[in-house]
Formats: sequence, C-alpha cells, structure tokens
Amino acid sequence: MNLAPSQMASPALGEIEELTLCSCCKRTFDDVERQPKLLSCKHHFCLACARGVLLAGREVLCMHCWKRTELPGGQAAALPTHGAVLALARRLAGAPPLLRDLARLAARQRDLLLRALDAATELNMRLEAELAAPAVAPAAVAVDSLPAEREHLRAQHAEALVQCRLDDLVRRATVPLDFELLGRTLTGLGPIEIPLAPGAASERRDPLLLLGNYCTAAVFARSWAAPAGGEAEVAADAGAGASPSSSASSASAVASPLLRNPGMFPLFYFKLEVNGAPFGRIVIEVRDDVAPRMARNFSVLTSGELGVGYRGCAVFQCWENESVITGDFELNNGRGGRSVFEESYFMPDDTRMAAVRGSVGMRRSQKRRDRRGLVGSQFRIVLREMRGFTAIFAFVVEGLELVDRLSRAGDSAGKPHSAILIASCGKLS
Repeated sequence: MNLAPSQMASPALGEIEELTLCSCCKRTFDDVERQPKLLSCKHHFCLACARGVLLAGREVLCMHCWKRTELPGGQAAALPTHGAVLALARRLAGAPPLLRDLARLAARQRDLLLRALDAATELNMRLEAELAAPAVAPAAVAVDSLPAEREHLRAQHAEALVQCRLDDLVRRATVPLDFELLGRTLTGLGPIEIPLAPGAASERRDPLLLLGNYCTAAVFARSWAAPAGGEAEVAADAGAGASPSSSASSASAVASPLLRNPGMFPLFYFKLEVNGAPFGRIVIEVRDDVAPRMARNFSVLTSGELGVGYRGCAVFQCWENESVITGDFELNNGRGGRSVFEESYFMPDDTRMAAVRGSVGMRRSQKRRDRRGLVGSQFRIVLREMRGFTAIFAFVVEGLELVDRLSRAGDSAGKPHSAILIASCGKLS
C-alpha cells in the first residue's frame, strides 16, 4: 500500500509535537512566557497558565490529578523548568510550518491525481471508441472525385505508416521516449539508441511506461506532417512562389468532402473576425439525411431563431493541423453550450461518417457529471483524420484554408493567441 508523504510523516511527528504543547492552553512551550514548569505531581504546564488559570492563592492546582503544588516564594517563575520538554520544543520550533507546507504539497499532489484521473477516463473513452470504429470505412466515390480520393488515400496511407512505426516503437521500447527520439526514428536521421524488448518480452513490461510512451507518441503525432500528405499543406502555405488562387485550389482539392452531392443538402455560412478585423467566410454543408437531430440543432443555432446561437461565439481551441473548436455560446470556454432541445444535451445521431479532413462533428459534453457522450452546441472542424471521433454530420465546402490558418493560432494547450469570433452566420439560399 502506497502512502502519501503527509500520511507517512504526520502521525509520528504529530505525536512528538503534542509533547511540546501545554496541556492547558495548547500553546507551544518557549523560553519566555511559556516555559514548561514542573509541578510536584510530575505534570507540567506553561508559565502563563501557572500564573493564571491554575493559580490558587500561593498554590498551583493541577488540572489532571487535582494535586496542589506550593509556589516557592509565592512566585510561579520559581517552579522548576522541565528541561527535556523545553529542549524538544526548541528542536521542533520549525516543525509546524513544515507540517503545513507538507499538507499543502500533499493537496497539490491530490489535485494533480484528480486531473490525471479525469484525463485517464477521457483517454479510456477515446480508446474504446477507436477499437469500436472500423479500421477502413469503404465509401462509394463519384467518378469526378477520383483525383481528390486518390490524394486523400495517399495522405491516409502515409499517416497510417507513420502511426504504425510509432506504435511499434511504443510497444517495444523499454525506456521513456521523447520527441527527439521519435523524430529521429521516423526520419531515419542519425543513430538511434533506444533499448527495445523482443516481441514476447514487450507484452510483459511496466504498464505505466507503455501508457506514458503512448501519450508521448500521440502528442508527437499531432505536430508530425507525413511526407505524402504534406504536399497540399505546402502548396496552401506557399509564399511568393505561388499565387493565392493556386494555393486555395490545391488545398481544397484535398479538403473537399468525398461524398458531396452539390445542391442536395443545406449550406450555412460563418463570417469570422480576428481581433476585430474581417478574416473570411466558411461554408458548411450539413447532412440532414443521416443526422436529422444534429442538423436541426445546428440549423437553429446558426440562424439564431430562438434568440441564442453561434453569432458572437469565440473559437476557444485551436490545434495546429488537427482541429478547431467553437460553438459554446454560453461560456465560450468549452464548459457550456446547451442544445436547442428540451433535454439540453442529447445523444448524437449514429451517422457512421469518418472524421476526415474537412468534416464537422458535434463535440461531446465536457461536463464532468456526464459520462454518456452527449452533445450540445459545440462543434469541431477536423483538419486530419481522427480515428475514433464520431458525431460527424457536416463538411466544410468553402474556406477550409482559413481553418488551417486558424489552427496555427493556438498555443501548446490549444488556447488561441488572438480573439477569434463568429461575426455573423446563417443559412445560404
């Protein structure tokens, strides 16, 4: 059984500290007004109590055994001092502050453990969703979409190769991994000195090491650009060597949804502002055929017909090359945002649509009381395939390059450096 530092230190130190306290006033003995004075019954009290509450004329009355001790010369200060107790009090003079500091550190450790437990619970739900999702989602592709589909499959294949190399390294590594080791492994640059366990031994390693390396690799994979899938990103972000029109067209070639049927599904626009300046327009096509409840919720919030909605909402999370999140019209921090339905939060439609680049999905409730995966008003625009992410109901059909730029505006925790707002939104005719 593992004990916290405060649990190991407090009982022993607390019992010793009790000896340095006056049993009458519970104050610590010192060399001035609270010297430990020894009575004839061998009990001891501080000088202040002997002069005050215990004094009975020229005698001191013991509060434990009720024996009387005559004061030498009528003065309480003339009583003998308990030298051993006074020496102990001097030695432990700094113990109470240390105990308080130890308790404060233990409280901080407990807070971190609670945060880790929340993260582990969320990670467990994510892994269960990934295991339940099909490895490859087959889909019918129109003939005119074959070039885009080919580019998408190339990017998907390159990403799968990178992920498999990371998974194999995590599975077999016997030491903690870091970004430098992971980067050198994927690029093949320089010697790689990572102790690896053989196949059978890798299944019996420390589970904490495996989980730590898995999380490190997952964070690393967010910032890793696969070579085969990075060509469109390079073209979209090209500087003076490429024109804006060519950059936008190359980005949209990969970004366009693969299952679109133009004119069949409703379109909604979002005009964005960054630090008060116009930034551009994003158009989202909603699949109301496979996600009727999510589509209705999204439509009402976009139009604002109930008096609340997406207009004025902030983009509160930006993950580079991964996703951006908005739609919390209540708190603008990811902890609010109810739906338009009576139950406030509802179970999303089971669309079975893959979370690929350009897709839009409802974000599941972040309230700690909710473990059922309900959704409200928040939604996420996906910039790379996210295995296990469900509740997809729409696609970005215009302005995905703007979302790419917004995703780069976040810090390491996903918090945007700038104020990004939805200036206006509505349904396109």
